[in-house]
Amino acid sequence: MIREALSQDAGALEALYRQLLPDHPDIRVTPDRVNAIRANPDSFLFVYVSNGEVAGTVHLHLCMDALSGDRPFAVIERVVTASHVRGQGFGAALMHHAEETAMSRGALKVMLSSNARREDAHRFYEGLGYDGEGSRLFKKYLDEEKRKT
Repeated sequence: MIREALSQDAGALEALYRQLLPDHPDIRVTPDRVNAIRANPDSFLFVYVSNGEVAGTVHLHLCMDALSGDRPFAVIERVVTASHVRGQGFGAALMHHAEETAMSRGALKVMLSSNARREDAHRFYEGLGYDGEGSRLFKKYLDEEKRKT
């Protein structure tokens, strides 16, 4: 079952993010932040629940755009499934759910970022129809401490 994350999912989300980013120095998911994301009409933090456990997550952002009238574009970040359930279709289900949500809101396109070293993830995204060759992602951390990741 896929649903929006609830405040009580904060610990499970933090554990998933630690699997995704094991060397990240500052992973901290709070119930208040999960609630704030849930209250934002343009941000969706979805979880996949299997056997009562949060087994995966994806974060979808809808961004206003001036280029295409009133159509937003979407950004997907932090796609992760628990290591013990990978390969069972949870990640694909989360991605499809995020895409359907973006389409229902009129999004023109979906973009996502993935660590350059995560080649298995790249194959997964390509299998879902994402093109990693047509664009490059650039990022700049505004907090010097975050550059370590």
